[in-house]
Amino acid sequence: MDHIKFIGAAPEPAARQRFLMEARAAARIQHPNVVSIYRVGELGDRPYIVSELVRGTALSDVPRPMPWAKALAIAIDLGRGLAAAHRCGVVHCDIKPGNVMMTEEGVAKLVDFGLARVLREGVDDTAPGMAGTPDYMAPEVWRGDPPTRRSDVYSVGAVLFELISGTPPFAGVGLAELGDVIGERDAPALDTEPRVAALVARCLARDPEQRFASGEELREAVERLTAVGAAGARLDENPYRGLRPFESSHRGVFFGRGLEVGSIIERLRTESVVVVAGDSGVGKSSLCRAGVVPAVVDGALGGGRSWRALTLVPGRRPLAALAAALEDPALAARIAAEPEALGRELHHRAGRDGLILFVDQLEELVTVGEPGEVAAFDAALARVSEGVTGVRLIATVRADFLSKLIALPRFGQELARVLYFVRPLPPERIRDVITGPAAATNVSFESDEMIGELVDATAQAGGGGLPLLSFALAELWEARDRERGLITQATLDTMGGVAGALARHGDTVIAGMPPADRVHARRVLLRLVTSLGTRVARTEAELAVSDGTKGA
Repeated sequence: MDHIKFIGAAPEPAARQRFLMEARAAARIQHPNVVSIYRVGELGDRPYIVSELVRGTALSDVPRPMPWAKALAIAIDLGRGLAAAHRCGVVHCDIKPGNVMMTEEGVAKLVDFGLARVLREGVDDTAPGMAGTPDYMAPEVWRGDPPTRRSDVYSVGAVLFELISGTPPFAGVGLAELGDVIGERDAPALDTEPRVAALVARCLARDPEQRFASGEELREAVERLTAVGAAGARLDENPYRGLRPFESSHRGVFFGRGLEVGSIIERLRTESVVVVAGDSGVGKSSLCRAGVVPAVVDGALGGGRSWRALTLVPGRRPLAALAAALEDPALAARIAAEPEALGRELHHRAGRDGLILFVDQLEELVTVGEPGEVAAFDAALARVSEGVTGVRLIATVRADFLSKLIALPRFGQELARVLYFVRPLPPERIRDVITGPAAATNVSFESDEMIGELVDATAQAGGGGLPLLSFALAELWEARDRERGLITQATLDTMGGVAGALARHGDTVIAGMPPADRVHARRVLLRLVTSLGTRVARTEAELAVSDGTKGA
């Protein structure tokens, strides 16, 4: 069943045309947290919209105040829906509790995109240039400026404030004075968990430049905040991973890639496969392990499925790695005989729920994989890429091996359409990588200049800068002033900055070895890279044989 809405009074021709244009733009938004618009048209001089009928309750009818955790869960839905709208170039203009529907399944959906401004034109209004509802309008909109993504963010902040406190930010102020008050005074401090209060305060900043820039940034911040709470970041545990990738258990201290996580999630809603490509060291594995995969498991794809994840690295024997991930030793032989069996097996494992398979370092198929197993694995991936109900595949690959992977006879033909390229982080998000994990453990940096030095050194190092930064940060955190909870400039200078930290550590370790052990260490290290310069996993037994120390 659909919902049909007619515009009350026949608007002026210019207003009617803008309404139809904006409504059609909103119709392009296809997202679980946005009400779907099926048709836009006119009957006589009266425009109308045919939209999805949402069974549920308007947020304005939901009891409040409510616990901040529940409010944040709603905010995540609002942020996701708003991000989808902003990506389509649509500004909502009138976010308020009455324009949010809570479905019977508890999902928040935004309704009435872009309509408020048009509906107000052509009627007797003391502020005809404004769009929105007074309690939720940003200061610049009160001044008559056009609504923007940042004014949408303000409105979400006002809704959050009301959900948690029970009233809008400036409740009790008369309509005649409300615009002046909102433009001249900061919103009252929200009496709740400090991190939640800080997030809402940023949404409600009078200066638009101080707010989150878009629904995507807001979604990232809310999800990060809830992840920190869920992960329970320990104050005594190093939040930086050094040269190791972040895992799902570290999502609460994984910063800087929220935009990419959101973009990949959007693609996985409609596509069976996404292959994440980028330079070595850009953070592809961490993006998937601590960002995309746990978000899927937490329900980011929507649709009511409960998702679980399986992870593997192909290595020399990709079929064996796949069988180990699925805990079925006989599966390797079945796929070798019939590659299409993987699709059936994954569909069976997913059942009525969902299964996401994460293949890290896909380039190992063309660097170290045994040809026989690679051929069957290639055909099996191609079958999954055709689409298997309840199954998603995400993989990572170094960009410099794409030409070799495209040469694979089956999956290589699908690769171009499923690629997602990860670029190096811009300076502002490098800053998040630096400060976010420290803040989660109540540790701070000695000065903003020190943070700037770390940002600049990482950006100047190019593609390899992020691993060097990660290692340096892990070392800095271990050497912090524990009494003051402070990472100092002196410590950074002693270790030689971002570029010197890893080299200094390696030199120290090697220098501490007896001369004979240094020779063995060199041989072992050389066995851990291929002739193509890629990493390769070796068992202890393999390394012992190559070093000539077996049985020693």
